Amino acid sequence: MYYSIERKLVKIEPGGDIPKPFVAVLTPDEFGKNPLPPEFDRFSMPLYPKPRFCKAEVHECMLSGTLSIPDKKSFGKHSAFSYYINKSGIIFVDSSGLTGLLLENIEKSALWREPSAGHFFYTFMETLVENDLRYLEGIEDSLAKLEISVLSDKIEGFMYNIIEIRKKILAHSHYYSQLSDVGLELLENKNEIFEESSLRVLKHFSDRAHRLRQETQMLREYSLQISEAYQAQIDIRQNIVMKVLTVVTAIFLPLSLIAGWYGMNFENMPELHWYYGYIYVIFLSIIVVIVCLGIFRRKKYLK
Repeated sequence: MYYSIERKLVKIEPGGDIPKPFVAVLTPDEFGKNPLPPEFDRFSMPLYPKPRFCKAEVHECMLSGTLSIPDKKSFGKHSAFSYYINKSGIIFVDSSGLTGLLLENIEKSALWREPSAGHFFYTFMETLVENDLRYLEGIEDSLAKLEISVLSDKIEGFMYNIIEIRKKILAHSHYYSQLSDVGLELLENKNEIFEESSLRVLKHFSDRAHRLRQETQMLREYSLQISEAYQAQIDIRQNIVMKVLTVVTAIFLPLSLIAGWYGMNFENMPELHWYYGYIYVIFLSIIVVIVCLGIFRRKKYLK
């Protein structure tokens, strides 16, 4: 499918003349078999059979590269495609269908005062990330809810949730880092494909990718703070358990001493033959427990 870049994006009917500048969306089969516009030499164009990253490569009269867009609804999935840019136009090679959807949105909404391949590519890249800030705000809201649950001592399932969120943050941090590198490569304009007005708007996209990357860095730091708060809650729980065990141990140590003392069964121990010896030891043990509890309460070990 071919489009003409005019004040708006205009779809070209199959078989029609291809004006300049233009945008083409081709499948890998169409790219390999169908004739390309004369400004693009298939044999000198690099192939990207399985694109996995966002990158830009500079050639003598052309820019090429790949874009790999993480799916915000299904973590772990990506829509990837390659692109080729020269002064006459842009060719996308995409089997995912994402590029076609983006061009339909651009066709309906975009309007350029200075139509060019550079202005179109800026609009295209901006469309890729236009809802990303809202997506990151959703991640921030999820982290805030986790923080409230931790501070409320409701930490069941915390590790599973925080790991899933941190994976998303890390994936998008890599994504925006790569987009920022692509933006810088475009701005260098080594083969002078873009005019000054296009470079100005492409600078806006590069800055936006950098800000999104900074946003993910802040979210990573926020997630680390929440993890530290979770660890603090775990430590508090462990301290409470150790405190209880310490109190119980301190109470039963004197009782163990009494049991060991009277368990020696020496012949001259008067309590062994005393009629009230058994009751005496019971009351002695009770008094020891009461005294220990009183001491712990005075020392504020019991709350």
